[in-house]
Amino acid sequence: MCFSATASFAVGAGLIIPGYIAISRTSSRSMLAFSVTPVVFSFHQFAEGFIWLSLQNPGFASFYKPALYGYSLISQPVWPIWVPLIFWLMERDLQRKKLLFYFLLLGIASAAYMFFCLVNYNISAVAENGHIRYYRDFPLLNIMRPINFVTIAITPFLSTLRWTKLLASAMFGSLVFTYLFYTNYLISVWCFFAAILSLLVILVVYANRPEGDLMSRA
Repeated sequence: MCFSATASFAVGAGLIIPGYIAISRTSSRSMLAFSVTPVVFSFHQFAEGFIWLSLQNPGFASFYKPALYGYSLISQPVWPIWVPLIFWLMERDLQRKKLLFYFLLLGIASAAYMFFCLVNYNISAVAENGHIRYYRDFPLLNIMRPINFVTIAITPFLSTLRWTKLLASAMFGSLVFTYLFYTNYLISVWCFFAAILSLLVILVVYANRPEGDLMSRA
């Protein structure tokens, strides 16, 4: 899985059109970054596909480091700041927006720390038992994991927009499932599931378009 190069490339390619649909149907600037999320996941899965190839085929060995760091850049610094940012930008309730701002600050701090670690400490990936296992020689990693969990998995529940609770529940449920059954491969397996679940972005985009815009397209 995440499970194979084929699976990663298939999901990556499969998210391009849904990502385009989400972007093209977005009528609000505040939701534009949110609608781009499937495309970000698409690049993420393509990167892991090339990691698979580099680990299993000597002819692709030169792709290992670029793919590894490309994948890790998204999974480590990008997601902890991307998730609170997109929900903060979309939020219309002022009180809830203030609360989301604090989660955004937490995400910025986490992202900065993870980027610093990516630049200064070793990372590696190995294929084992049909999965990719990532090793990160980062200090304070046990402290940062729960912080990243909060910014990525809890932030979406704070949104007041329609259907965001469904998206949040699906992401949270897949994360718990992955932690329980694929603990050693959490980064790889959960990102695979989350990429597929990002299709729910289209539902949220459609559900929260201005009523006038909906009527004009009816």
